[in-house]
Amino acid sequence: MAIRLDDLCINGYKIYQDDAGFRFGTDAVLLAWFAGIKKFTNSADLCSGNGVIPVILSTHACCKEARGYEIRKDQVELAKMTAKYNGIDDKVSFFVRDIRKISADEAFPCAYFDLVTVNPPYMTENSGFVSKDLGFARTEITCGLCDVINAAVVLLKNGGRFCMVNKPDRLTDAICLMREKKLEPKRLVFVSPRCGKKPELFLIEGIKNGKPGLFCEPVLEIYGKDGKYTDTLEKIYGRK
Repeated sequence: MAIRLDDLCINGYKIYQDDAGFRFGTDAVLLAWFAGIKKFTNSADLCSGNGVIPVILSTHACCKEARGYEIRKDQVELAKMTAKYNGIDDKVSFFVRDIRKISADEAFPCAYFDLVTVNPPYMTENSGFVSKDLGFARTEITCGLCDVINAAVVLLKNGGRFCMVNKPDRLTDAICLMREKKLEPKRLVFVSPRCGKKPELFLIEGIKNGKPGLFCEPVLEIYGKDGKYTDTLEKIYGRK
């Protein structure tokens, strides 16, 4: 593992990453923004990787505690290093956990969190080539969509929010599974690389035991006609 320290470009924080493995992208930043629009106190991030989402969520004044759960020990160690480096390890913590094996304990408390986020593997196991270094992050090898939704239901308080980013071809699966597990879909945002291009991501929020009623927000565009980040993206990164 080749470790490097990168600028997170948010709140002056820096983040440890594996130069030869998975590194966070815009999708993680968008998910943290989408989830952080509403107030929350305690958050849990599933498939947390190097911990970028809990770190970003910790910048919100309303956040008292942010936890990350990840199956890969090396990524959890990087996340802990990041929390310590930025001086936020008093409220940001990380745990090695296989979320397919749900068992309530002090580290994985039932009905405790008012926000659960996840940037899950996007591709099903039979989607084709699986990268040796990035397979766990991109392909449903160690957990699938049903697994993360099941875990979220266990962790969330009644009325708590579940926020996820995924690819548009998984939207039908996501909505069906969320409703089946009583995480009622309430907000949906499609993310397009630029105006006129088809969406490449979606952001969805569900409420545990919420009432039916889905609100579809305007499409979020990443780049403008000039090839630079749109004003919305600049604001998300805290540059405006």
